[in-house]
Amino acid sequence: MNIPQLPAEGADRARWLKIAAAAWLLLVSVLAVVNSVGLSRLAEQSQASAQDAHVQALNTRVAELEQQSAASKSQPKPVAQPDFEAARKALDERLSQVEQAQAADSRAGDLQALLARVGDIEARLKKAAAPAATPRRTAEALKPKAPEPPFSVAGLELRGGERFLSIAAPGVASVRELRLLREGDAIGAWQLQAIEAHAAVFRVDGQTQRIALP
Repeated sequence: MNIPQLPAEGADRARWLKIAAAAWLLLVSVLAVVNSVGLSRLAEQSQASAQDAHVQALNTRVAELEQQSAASKSQPKPVAQPDFEAARKALDERLSQVEQAQAADSRAGDLQALLARVGDIEARLKKAAAPAATPRRTAEALKPKAPEPPFSVAGLELRGGERFLSIAAPGVASVRELRLLREGDAIGAWQLQAIEAHAAVFRVDGQTQRIALP
């Protein structure tokens, strides 16, 4: 029969249960320690992050305060109302004096400018008048005098449907001594170019001369 062995089996089971319970407690303890360490690290990290954020916020605030301080230093000091009124009154008086001085200076300056313009215009007129007279005199001096014809025109004659110019030498009074010229004929240096209604056109020394018909 196996009845005497029951107490030994019960003791083994109780021992294993104790071992398992001890192992479980150990595992739970290890897990608790690990969790505690992890939570501590998380707390440290969160605290460090919070400190970094706080430090960053402080740095930003300090920078803003420094900018405000610099701006306040650059701004002029406030002026009291009496001082402002006195300064404005002095400025108005100064402006009035400057305007009066400018008005006097402007009148004098306008008169001086007008006189300068008049003098300039007179000088230009004198300068323009002198050269204008000189070329005219020069042209009159250089203009050749028209030569006098060595004959006088007596009139026109029509013979055979052709027109002739009758001319006479100086001092000739007889009609028989008249000379007839047709277009193209010449007497001395005078060549008859054309016979017009009221004038005879001659060519002499490269120039064109018109002699009125009687």
